[in-house]
Formats: sequence, C-alpha cells, structure tokens
Amino acid sequence: MAKKPAPAIEPEDWSDEEAGFLPPLEPPTPVRDPKDLRPHTRQLTDILRAKFPKRWVGVEIGTLPLRCEDDLFSDFINLGDGLGVRLDYDPNEPDRVLWISAGNRDFGGEPVDFPRDNEACRGLMLTDKETTELLDYLEEEMTG
Repeated sequence: MAKKPAPAIEPEDWSDEEAGFLPPLEPPTPVRDPKDLRPHTRQLTDILRAKFPKRWVGVEIGTLPLRCEDDLFSDFINLGDGLGVRLDYDPNEPDRVLWISAGNRDFGGEPVDFPRDNEACRGLMLTDKETTELLDYLEEEMTG
C-alpha cells in the first residue's frame, strides 16, 4: 500500500524552530562587472555608477531557487552604508522587473518605490522623470 503524501507546509506555518533548516538570508557577494546583469539592473547600474562613482560598491545578484514559491528574487545595487536600489524580478520570467525601490536596508527610513507590476508599466524601465526622482532621492539620502 502506497504512503499517503503529507500536505505541503506553507512558510507562514513554520515556527522559528521548524524554519531552522533554511539557510540564513545573507546578501550575495557584490558583482562588480556589469556585463552579467539582467537588462534593467545593468541599465540602472550604468546610471548610478556614472552619477555616484565613489559610492558604487557593486551589485548583489538575486538567484533562484528561492525559499518559497511566492518569493521574488532581487538584485541590489549597493551604494554603501546600506543605501541602494533593489530591483525585484518575477521568478517565472526572470528578465521581467516587477518593482524598483531605493532606500537604506540597514537603517530603514522611507524608501521611494516604482512599481512595475501593473499593466501600464508592466516590466518597463524607469521613465526619465522617475530616474530623476530616484537620483534626487539617493543624493538627498547621501547628504543628509
């Protein structure tokens, strides 16, 4: 007689002890060569390296597999001291950006977000106006 399969355990059902088998979520080592980046990440990296050459640390590239099926995977353009731009990608279409956000992951604060998950801007890069808003936000965060 075949064993009856156990129901899947969803991540929100896991206690801290039960989730202990998962590896800790640590940022990947920053990549400094932009040729291996997804197109949206590469485009923003080029803009940020030109605007903030002394601040640019590298890009932490998100990879699959993820911890659970609902996770997005993200690239983080690191500008040092926790400041940077995160690009969230669709795990089913790894070159399709769903969300672009800038902020400080170490110190919190109010991020600036550019959703790319609605039909009007589905998967599109930032407009010139949004790029200016992003750069102004980052400059303000750097100075104070």
